[in-house]
Amino acid sequence: MNTFRSVTHALIAAAWATGLATSAHAQSTRELDAALLQMSERGDLKDTGAPQVIQKSAQVRYELGAVVDVRAAQRNGLPVLALTPDGPAARVGLKAGDRLVALNGVRLDGTAPPAPLLEQAMQRGAGRVAAEILRGSTPLKLEGAAGVVAVPAYRIEIGPETRGACGFVTAHAGTVPKSQGIFRADITTIDGRSTPLQPVNRHRLPVGRHVLVVRELIDRHRLNSAQLLQIDKMKRFAMAKAYKPLVVDVKPNTSYRIGARLLRDRLDTQSLRDNAYWEPVVWEEVPETCP
Repeated sequence: MNTFRSVTHALIAAAWATGLATSAHAQSTRELDAALLQMSERGDLKDTGAPQVIQKSAQVRYELGAVVDVRAAQRNGLPVLALTPDGPAARVGLKAGDRLVALNGVRLDGTAPPAPLLEQAMQRGAGRVAAEILRGSTPLKLEGAAGVVAVPAYRIEIGPETRGACGFVTAHAGTVPKSQGIFRADITTIDGRSTPLQPVNRHRLPVGRHVLVVRELIDRHRLNSAQLLQIDKMKRFAMAKAYKPLVVDVKPNTSYRIGARLLRDRLDTQSLRDNAYWEPVVWEEVPETCP
Protein backbone atom coordinates (compact mmCIF):
# COMPACT_ATOMS: atom_id res chain seq x y z
CA MET A 1 0.00 0.00 0.00
CA ASN A 2 2.84 2.36 0.86
CA THR A 3 4.52 1.53 -2.45
CA PHE A 4 1.29 2.31 -4.31
CA ARG A 5 1.00 5.64 -2.51
CA SER A 6 4.62 6.51 -3.27
CA VAL A 7 4.18 5.74 -6.98
CA THR A 8 0.90 7.67 -7.09
CA HIS A 9 2.44 10.69 -5.38
CA ALA A 10 5.40 10.52 -7.76
CA LEU A 11 3.08 10.46 -10.80
CA ILE A 12 1.05 13.37 -9.44
CA ALA A 13 4.24 15.36 -8.76
CA ALA A 14 5.59 14.57 -12.23
CA ALA A 15 2.32 15.60 -13.89
CA TRP A 16 2.25 18.84 -11.87
CA ALA A 17 5.86 19.63 -12.75
CA THR A 18 5.18 18.86 -16.41
CA GLY A 19 2.18 21.18 -16.33
CA LEU A 20 4.31 23.96 -14.86
CA ALA A 21 7.01 23.40 -17.48
CA THR A 22 4.46 23.43 -20.32
CA SER A 23 2.85 26.61 -18.95
CA ALA A 24 6.23 28.31 -18.56
CA HIS A 25 7.23 27.30 -22.09
CA ALA A 26 3.99 28.67 -23.52
CA GLN A 27 4.46 31.94 -21.63
CA SER A 28 8.06 32.21 -22.83
CA THR A 29 6.95 31.58 -26.42
CA ARG A 30 4.28 34.29 -26.17
CA GLU A 31 6.77 36.78 -24.75
CA LEU A 32 9.31 35.96 -27.46
CA ASP A 33 6.61 36.29 -30.14
CA ALA A 34 5.68 39.72 -28.76
CA ALA A 35 9.32 40.85 -28.76
CA LEU A 36 9.84 39.68 -32.35
CA LEU A 37 6.60 41.40 -33.40
CA GLN A 38 7.85 44.70 -31.95
CA MET A 39 11.19 44.26 -33.75
CA SER A 40 9.37 43.57 -36.99
CA GLU A 41 7.12 46.64 -36.62
CA ARG A 42 10.21 48.82 -35.99
CA GLY A 43 11.89 47.43 -39.09
CA ASP A 44 14.75 45.88 -37.10
CA LEU A 45 14.53 42.55 -38.92
CA LYS A 46 16.18 42.69 -42.32
CA ASP A 47 16.46 40.02 -44.99
CA THR A 48 20.18 39.88 -45.75
CA GLY A 49 20.08 36.49 -47.41
CA ALA A 50 21.28 34.80 -44.22
CA PRO A 51 19.78 34.19 -40.78
CA GLN A 52 20.01 37.13 -38.38
CA VAL A 53 21.75 36.08 -35.16
CA ILE A 54 21.24 37.84 -31.84
CA GLN A 55 23.45 36.60 -29.05
CA LYS A 56 24.83 37.68 -25.69
CA SER A 57 27.08 36.11 -23.11
CA ALA A 58 25.89 35.27 -19.59
CA GLN A 59 25.51 38.23 -17.27
CA VAL A 60 24.51 39.18 -13.74
CA ARG A 61 21.96 41.92 -13.18
CA TYR A 62 21.10 43.72 -9.97
CA GLU A 63 17.49 44.65 -9.27
CA LEU A 64 15.98 47.17 -6.86
CA GLY A 65 12.55 45.58 -6.56
CA ALA A 66 10.70 48.87 -6.93
CA VAL A 67 8.63 50.67 -9.54
CA VAL A 68 10.28 54.04 -10.10
CA ASP A 69 8.82 56.76 -12.33
CA VAL A 70 11.52 57.34 -14.96
CA ARG A 71 9.32 58.99 -17.58
CA ALA A 72 10.97 62.39 -17.08
CA ALA A 73 13.78 63.96 -15.09
CA GLN A 74 12.68 65.68 -11.88
CA ARG A 75 14.68 68.17 -9.82
CA ASN A 76 13.63 66.66 -6.49
CA GLY A 77 14.34 63.05 -7.43
CA LEU A 78 12.43 60.16 -8.94
CA PRO A 79 9.13 59.09 -7.31
CA VAL A 80 8.91 55.52 -5.99
CA LEU A 81 5.48 54.29 -7.06
CA ALA A 82 5.41 50.76 -5.65
CA LEU A 83 7.58 48.08 -4.06
CA THR A 84 7.90 44.33 -4.53
CA PRO A 85 6.70 42.78 -1.25
CA ASP A 86 9.75 41.69 0.78
CA GLY A 87 11.95 42.73 -2.13
CA PRO A 88 15.36 44.43 -1.89
CA ALA A 89 13.94 47.96 -1.77
CA ALA A 90 11.45 47.06 0.94
CA ARG A 91 14.18 45.37 3.00
CA VAL A 92 16.43 48.47 2.96
CA GLY A 93 13.49 50.58 4.16
CA LEU A 94 12.36 52.31 0.96
CA LYS A 95 8.66 53.17 0.87
CA ALA A 96 6.15 54.05 -1.83
CA GLY A 97 6.00 57.84 -2.05
CA ASP A 98 9.72 58.32 -1.36
CA ARG A 99 11.81 60.12 -3.95
CA LEU A 100 15.16 58.70 -5.08
CA VAL A 101 17.70 61.53 -5.11
CA ALA A 102 20.83 59.43 -5.61
CA LEU A 103 21.67 55.75 -5.86
CA ASN A 104 25.11 54.20 -5.49
CA GLY A 105 26.74 57.57 -6.09
CA VAL A 106 24.71 58.39 -9.23
CA ARG A 107 22.60 61.56 -8.95
CA LEU A 108 18.99 61.15 -10.02
CA ASP A 109 17.83 64.74 -9.41
CA GLY A 110 19.33 66.36 -12.50
CA THR A 111 18.08 66.97 -16.02
CA ALA A 112 19.56 63.90 -17.72
CA PRO A 113 17.18 61.15 -18.93
CA PRO A 114 16.59 59.12 -15.76
CA ALA A 115 16.01 55.60 -17.11
CA PRO A 116 19.63 54.93 -18.21
CA LEU A 117 20.91 56.63 -15.05
CA LEU A 118 18.90 54.32 -12.80
CA GLU A 119 20.12 51.28 -14.75
CA GLN A 120 23.72 52.52 -14.49
CA ALA A 121 23.33 53.10 -10.75
CA MET A 122 22.04 49.57 -10.07
CA GLN A 123 24.85 47.89 -12.00
CA ARG A 124 27.43 50.21 -10.45
CA GLY A 125 26.44 49.05 -6.98
CA ALA A 126 27.55 45.48 -7.83
CA GLY A 127 25.02 44.02 -5.44
CA ARG A 128 24.79 46.85 -2.90
CA VAL A 129 22.18 49.60 -2.52
CA ALA A 130 23.21 52.97 -1.09
CA ALA A 131 20.29 55.34 -1.59
CA GLU A 132 19.73 58.99 -0.79
CA ILE A 133 16.03 59.74 -0.63
CA LEU A 134 13.50 62.36 0.32
CA ARG A 135 10.62 61.22 2.51
CA GLY A 136 8.38 64.21 2.39
CA SER A 137 10.88 67.01 3.09
CA THR A 138 13.19 64.81 5.19
CA PRO A 139 16.43 63.57 3.59
CA LEU A 140 17.39 59.99 4.50
CA LYS A 141 20.14 57.52 3.63
CA LEU A 142 19.36 53.83 3.21
CA GLU A 143 21.74 50.92 2.67
CA GLY A 144 21.34 47.23 1.97
CA ALA A 145 21.65 44.49 -0.61
CA ALA A 146 20.24 44.48 -4.14
CA GLY A 147 18.46 41.57 -5.74
CA VAL A 148 20.68 39.43 -7.94
CA VAL A 149 19.38 37.92 -11.17
CA ALA A 150 21.52 35.59 -13.30
CA VAL A 151 20.76 35.96 -17.03
CA PRO A 152 22.03 32.96 -19.02
CA ALA A 153 23.85 33.30 -22.29
CA TYR A 154 21.56 33.14 -25.30
CA ARG A 155 21.71 32.82 -29.07
CA ILE A 156 18.61 33.44 -31.20
CA GLU A 157 18.68 32.79 -34.95
CA ILE A 158 16.00 34.60 -36.94
CA GLY A 159 15.28 33.83 -40.53
CA PRO A 160 15.05 30.93 -43.00
CA GLU A 161 16.84 27.68 -42.43
CA THR A 162 19.68 27.09 -44.84
CA ARG A 163 19.41 23.31 -44.62
CA GLY A 164 16.64 20.85 -45.35
CA ALA A 165 13.64 20.97 -47.67
CA CYS A 166 12.82 24.36 -49.12
CA GLY A 167 11.01 26.23 -51.87
CA PHE A 168 11.02 29.71 -53.40
CA VAL A 169 8.84 32.77 -53.79
CA THR A 170 9.42 35.32 -56.50
CA ALA A 171 7.84 38.41 -58.00
CA HIS A 172 10.41 38.78 -60.78
CA ALA A 173 10.18 35.60 -62.82
CA GLY A 174 8.11 34.64 -65.81
CA THR A 175 5.74 36.70 -67.92
CA VAL A 176 2.70 37.71 -65.92
CA PRO A 177 -0.64 36.85 -67.61
CA LYS A 178 -1.97 40.39 -68.04
CA SER A 179 -4.85 39.06 -70.12
CA GLN A 180 -6.09 37.45 -66.88
CA GLY A 181 -5.77 40.73 -64.97
CA ILE A 182 -2.47 39.72 -63.29
CA PHE A 183 0.28 42.32 -63.09
CA ARG A 184 3.69 42.75 -61.55
CA ALA A 185 4.11 43.10 -57.80
CA ASP A 186 6.92 43.51 -55.31
CA ILE A 187 7.50 41.49 -52.12
CA THR A 188 8.41 43.99 -49.39
CA THR A 189 8.63 41.72 -46.34
CA ILE A 190 8.68 37.98 -45.63
CA ASP A 191 7.67 36.82 -42.15
CA GLY A 192 8.18 40.35 -40.86
CA ARG A 193 11.67 40.74 -42.34
CA SER A 194 12.26 43.45 -44.94
CA THR A 195 13.49 42.24 -48.30
CA PRO A 196 16.56 43.88 -49.90
CA LEU A 197 15.99 47.28 -51.52
CA GLN A 198 17.39 45.94 -54.78
CA PRO A 199 14.90 43.36 -56.13
CA VAL A 200 16.19 39.78 -56.14
CA ASN A 201 15.07 37.08 -58.53
CA ARG A 202 13.78 34.76 -55.83
CA HIS A 203 13.66 34.20 -52.09
CA ARG A 204 14.53 30.79 -50.69
CA LEU A 205 12.28 29.71 -47.81
CA PRO A 206 11.98 26.62 -45.63
CA VAL A 207 8.96 24.41 -46.21
CA GLY A 208 5.91 25.63 -44.30
CA ARG A 209 3.62 28.61 -43.98
CA HIS A 210 5.00 32.10 -44.65
CA VAL A 211 3.46 35.57 -44.66
CA LEU A 212 4.49 37.91 -47.46
CA VAL A 213 3.65 41.59 -47.73
CA VAL A 214 3.08 42.62 -51.34
CA ARG A 215 3.05 45.96 -53.16
CA GLU A 216 1.12 46.21 -56.42
CA LEU A 217 2.82 47.41 -59.61
CA ILE A 218 -0.24 47.45 -61.86
CA ASP A 219 0.32 49.15 -65.21
CA ARG A 220 -0.95 52.70 -64.80
CA HIS A 221 -2.28 52.89 -68.35
CA ARG A 222 -4.84 50.25 -67.37
CA LEU A 223 -6.61 52.89 -65.25
CA ASN A 224 -8.10 56.26 -66.15
CA SER A 225 -6.90 59.57 -64.72
CA ALA A 226 -9.69 59.83 -62.14
CA GLN A 227 -8.95 56.33 -60.85
CA LEU A 228 -5.22 57.03 -60.68
CA LEU A 229 -5.90 60.23 -58.73
CA GLN A 230 -7.90 58.33 -56.09
CA ILE A 231 -5.22 55.63 -55.84
CA ASP A 232 -2.43 58.20 -55.44
CA LYS A 233 -4.39 59.94 -52.67
CA MET A 234 -4.99 56.63 -50.91
CA LYS A 235 -1.31 55.64 -51.10
CA ARG A 236 -0.12 59.00 -49.75
CA PHE A 237 -2.42 58.61 -46.77
CA ALA A 238 -1.97 54.87 -46.14
CA MET A 239 1.74 54.63 -47.04
CA ALA A 240 2.95 51.09 -46.17
CA LYS A 241 -0.61 50.13 -45.16
CA ALA A 242 -1.43 50.20 -48.84
CA TYR A 243 0.52 46.94 -49.13
CA LYS A 244 -1.29 43.64 -48.57
CA PRO A 245 -0.42 40.33 -46.87
CA LEU A 246 -0.35 37.03 -48.70
CA VAL A 247 -0.04 33.67 -46.94
CA VAL A 248 1.88 31.04 -48.90
CA ASP A 249 2.24 27.40 -47.86
CA VAL A 250 5.61 26.55 -49.36
CA LYS A 251 6.07 22.96 -50.52
CA PRO A 252 9.44 21.30 -51.25
CA ASN A 253 11.10 22.07 -54.57
CA THR A 254 8.39 24.48 -55.69
CA SER A 255 8.64 28.08 -56.80
CA TYR A 256 5.69 30.41 -56.27
CA ARG A 257 5.28 33.36 -58.62
CA ILE A 258 3.64 36.34 -56.96
CA GLY A 259 1.62 39.05 -58.67
CA ALA A 260 -1.19 41.57 -58.20
CA ARG A 261 -4.68 40.90 -59.60
CA LEU A 262 -6.64 43.96 -60.74
CA LEU A 263 -10.28 43.62 -59.67
CA ARG A 264 -12.09 45.39 -62.47
CA ASP A 265 -15.44 45.25 -60.66
CA ARG A 266 -13.91 47.22 -57.73
CA LEU A 267 -12.82 50.38 -59.52
CA ASP A 268 -15.50 52.66 -58.07
CA THR A 269 -14.37 55.64 -55.99
CA GLN A 270 -15.07 54.04 -52.60
CA SER A 271 -13.27 50.81 -53.47
CA LEU A 272 -10.25 52.77 -54.69
CA ARG A 273 -10.22 54.77 -51.45
CA ASP A 274 -10.45 51.51 -49.47
CA ASN A 275 -7.57 49.95 -51.43
CA ALA A 276 -9.98 47.18 -52.49
CA TYR A 277 -9.24 47.35 -56.21
CA TRP A 278 -6.54 44.64 -56.18
CA GLU A 279 -5.35 41.53 -54.35
CA PRO A 280 -2.01 39.71 -54.11
CA VAL A 281 -1.99 36.25 -55.66
CA VAL A 282 0.18 33.27 -56.48
CA TRP A 283 -0.37 33.17 -60.21
CA GLU A 284 1.81 30.17 -60.94
CA GLU A 285 3.58 27.30 -59.20
CA VAL A 286 6.51 25.70 -61.01
CA PRO A 287 8.91 22.90 -60.00
CA GLU A 288 12.33 24.14 -58.96
CA THR A 289 14.91 22.01 -57.22
CA CYS A 290 16.09 23.34 -53.89
CA PRO A 291 19.75 22.34 -53.47
